[in-house]
Amino acid sequence: MAKRNQTTYNRILKEFTKLNNKLPEDRKLSIQERRKIIKEKILPRYKKIPAYKIKVKQLKSEIVKIYDKIPPKEICDLNYIDLSDFGSIEWFALDETISELIPDCVYVKVSASEYGDTKIFNTRDYEYGKKGVRRIVESIRPDAENESGKFVFSGIKKLRPRKRNDGTPENYYLDFVLFIVDRKGESEPQGDIEEIEFSLPATKEVKKKKTKIKNIIEQRIKSLKSKRDSRKRAKQTLDKNIKQFIKTSSQVKKAKKPSVDKKIMRSKQFFHAQKLLEKYYEQGKLTKAQYEARLEKILNEYYD
Repeated sequence: MAKRNQTTYNRILKEFTKLNNKLPEDRKLSIQERRKIIKEKILPRYKKIPAYKIKVKQLKSEIVKIYDKIPPKEICDLNYIDLSDFGSIEWFALDETISELIPDCVYVKVSASEYGDTKIFNTRDYEYGKKGVRRIVESIRPDAENESGKFVFSGIKKLRPRKRNDGTPENYYLDFVLFIVDRKGESEPQGDIEEIEFSLPATKEVKKKKTKIKNIIEQRIKSLKSKRDSRKRAKQTLDKNIKQFIKTSSQVKKAKKPSVDKKIMRSKQFFHAQKLLEKYYEQGKLTKAQYEARLEKILNEYYD
């Protein structure tokens, strides 16, 4: 992006953000959404205009017209969400839960005592490595690798500091409190588990909205399960191919005079495993750590 365009872009983003910050949570846009709108809808009309010549009133009017075409987000109110869907989250699924299941317009926190706590943050601009969630998950990992069901998070609705329990959506947050389960099945919470209650009016409209939101969340849960199953199959396929390559490679190394066919097979299996590794990483079916560990494994085997 040229220097002039970059300066103009920053000016537009500044005004966009000012407007955005004044809106209720169900109307606010994430920084990624704002940047996309600027690049695709606003900047093309201003790319030849220096930043100092931009008429703020006109710019704000254009931004407001864009907002008017974007419907409010439907599931920003924790009072309408069935929190039992977030009552038992395995430690390794915490990031996916926050990023893919929780609406991108509510406040959350993670409380894990000795493993760490986060501040209250809005999911709208959530990033795994920037909110303290990664630090907590990685702190738990050494104690939980072979302990399925021992480290579980439960979402508990609480009131944000200095806010009133009056039903206003942005007054509440979801605190993911860590529970450590012992061998007897008894669990010890690693944070305050007192939940705030607010009773919605018992009307048909409220019931209808609750049902609609529950269906949306359940659909997200099904979609996430499908993604997890796909990632699991990808890792199984990849590890099977890596295992075959290492077996063939070992046979070639041990043989005094390995056949040409065996050497060719070893090379083919290596490049196939490498191709699968790159493919699954690009598709998001492997984390960076999983990708790097497997890549190092096959490279060491091939070039050793």
